[in-house]
Amino acid sequence: MKKIILISSVLILHCFAFSQGDKLPGSSFKPNSSVLNKQIQIPPELKAKTNQFFNNLLDSNVAKAYEDLMRGSFLAKRDEKLKTLINQTHRAFEIYGPLQGFELVNGDEVTSSFIRVRYLGKHSRFPMRWIFTFYKSPVDGWIITNVKFDDLSELFFGDE
Repeated sequence: MKKIILISSVLILHCFAFSQGDKLPGSSFKPNSSVLNKQIQIPPELKAKTNQFFNNLLDSNVAKAYEDLMRGSFLAKRDEKLKTLINQTHRAFEIYGPLQGFELVNGDEVTSSFIRVRYLGKHSRFPMRWIFTFYKSPVDGWIITNVKFDDLSELFFGDE
């Protein structure tokens, strides 16, 4: 019995000793280095959609911004999700200040028909991260499939 406890203890300590590092020795793994993070050329249609979205926000027209962005997407029919996005955007503007400008940061491509685009929202008190995911439907062209925003703009640096 003492042998089993001793062997178990050694194995457990061994596991803890090797779990302390954040990567394996000699590993070249980087959390942000994947096929999803290759830099891409953003299609002009997507730039136009996101520019229109941000220009509506700059004019304090949040509802119109989402209405235009969602046009043709199944998200436009999800009234509760749309209301939540509009309310959260108003709340974010109360906390971080009105939008003063925006800058394209980068984009990721899973395939040529599924793309994610990131922007920095320049608010008066604090920057915000805006993330848009688009799908190129064979029937409807580019449509939005997801919109996210948060105050984690520090993550753009990719060193965390």
